Amino acid sequence: MNGNKKVKLCDILGALKKLPRTVAILKSVDKRLLRTIMFLSICTGVFPIFTLLISQELLNGLVLEGELKNILILLVVYVGVSIASDVISNFYSYVQSLYQYKLQYGLQHMIIGRCSRLNLRDFENAQTYNRIEKISSEIGFRPYQTFTAVTSIISSVVTMFSSMLLIVSWNPLMALILLAIPTASLLYYLKIGQQEFDMVWNRANDERKLWYLNHLLTHDFSYKEMKVLGIGKYLLQKYKSISDNFQKQNRVILRKKTVFDIIYGVAVQLIGGVIICVGLTSAFVGRILLGSVVSIIRAITMVQSNSRSIMMRIYAIYSNSLYMEMLDLFLNDTEEADASDKVRMLGDIKEIELKNLSFSYNPNYNALSNISLHFTAGKKYAIVGPNGSGKSTMLKILSGLYKPNSGELLVNGIPMNNIDMRAYYEKLSVMFQDFVKYEFTLRENVGFGEHKSIEDTERILSTLETVRSDFLKDASGRIDPNMQLGNWFENGRNLSHGQWQKIALARAYFKDASCYILDEPNSALDTVAEKEVFERFFTISSQHIGIYISHRLSAAKMADEIIVMDRGCVVAVGKHDELLSECDIYKKLYEAENYEGI
Repeated sequence: MNGNKKVKLCDILGALKKLPRTVAILKSVDKRLLRTIMFLSICTGVFPIFTLLISQELLNGLVLEGELKNILILLVVYVGVSIASDVISNFYSYVQSLYQYKLQYGLQHMIIGRCSRLNLRDFENAQTYNRIEKISSEIGFRPYQTFTAVTSIISSVVTMFSSMLLIVSWNPLMALILLAIPTASLLYYLKIGQQEFDMVWNRANDERKLWYLNHLLTHDFSYKEMKVLGIGKYLLQKYKSISDNFQKQNRVILRKKTVFDIIYGVAVQLIGGVIICVGLTSAFVGRILLGSVVSIIRAITMVQSNSRSIMMRIYAIYSNSLYMEMLDLFLNDTEEADASDKVRMLGDIKEIELKNLSFSYNPNYNALSNISLHFTAGKKYAIVGPNGSGKSTMLKILSGLYKPNSGELLVNGIPMNNIDMRAYYEKLSVMFQDFVKYEFTLRENVGFGEHKSIEDTERILSTLETVRSDFLKDASGRIDPNMQLGNWFENGRNLSHGQWQKIALARAYFKDASCYILDEPNSALDTVAEKEVFERFFTISSQHIGIYISHRLSAAKMADEIIVMDRGCVVAVGKHDELLSECDIYKKLYEAENYEGI
């Protein structure tokens, strides 16, 4: 969007037309609470005019020397209305605050839920990250600003309309003059709002950089290398450069707002002064009573304050409507295909077949080209190849995280596109090379493998035993499944990368699957631990499909079949001895691994 674009009436109307979708989002958090707030906003808008009219009658009664009894009754009513107004106002604030908490956490929950339904390709797209970052960073105030703007407009319109009726009954011309300044100022105020939104939205990428720099400078994972390299000052300067630019942009908008507020305030006060002067003149010549003059003055003040409030709230709705539209599109974007028309797999995964499968990250380069492979239960498959050969991409295809650009992937003879992925994942266990170190308890770190069994302590401890987790034992030789891991939270126990890798392996083994896939499961392990890992892997997957990627041929040669990849292609499939004599790439990998100088 262009920040210099002129805001027209149709733009405002367009923003207001989007309000139903915004209200629908707000209602999704708590419909009953929202209705209560709408009702209370009308009440708070009515009470000021009630108190104004009662006070007018009180003053006029005194001027006309009315009966004391009637004056006292009016006084009691006035006090009663004031008390009711105060009580409802405080209750209104309480309910609004309650809804604010629900709105912030409720919408954040929806965003996280939506993110969980994105695919891996979405998370590898910078535009997706920008979108998520912008929506998430402003979820705490943008929707609530829109909500308060809507409720405030309701309250202000009720108060201003009632006040205007009072002024119109006295002098219709004065009422029109009073509304002239707010109406004329609205479009310019909205223009500033549009420029502000454009500014904030267009710097989403730099805001992510700012977050990343902050993350680097305040967490342990980067401290050692940054300290040795001495790049702390350099990164601080990058942070300062970006934040200084943000402050400069903010100053421009703030200056425009301040100048406008000053000019607007002076104009409104001058117009109000003229109207009050006309009212005092009318009272002086006896056309209206003193109580009516006081009511008119108060009505003018209420019209001024509420017209400004309405203008600012329309400004908030207009600027926030752009954000709310993005939020609505994100929450209601095309989601996963309906699983009702998918085949739900029956039983275990017996075979996986790739037929002439190709995959590309961009149109100019194929990460995988014309792959045809057949994996069957009871056999172990090792995938080897130089860096960049497509091994990890193959794993992501087999894991259902990527969809091939051409060719087919069949599970038990059924095309993957026709399978309910939830059923597939129930039978699949994967350990990725960049496994997650969950800063949770040991129970959760292992139990996440099959979370429905997370409370099965005996099974968790048994699985940990299979990966030789003696490092977790206390002085008495016991393992506490509820110990906190990591160093982000109190009483956490930090682990080495190799120890974390064993925890990740336990998570993979904890699942009762029929296809096990491991990506570099031995990358951080010593020779003894590596041997134990593969012995356990071969045992646990003996009746199932076992696939692993390994950079060590000493581990690969234990497989029933070794798949050799290079530049996105399968160049050979066979056993260690035959590949050593027939496949040049495999031979080079073997010679490099066994080179005495390494």
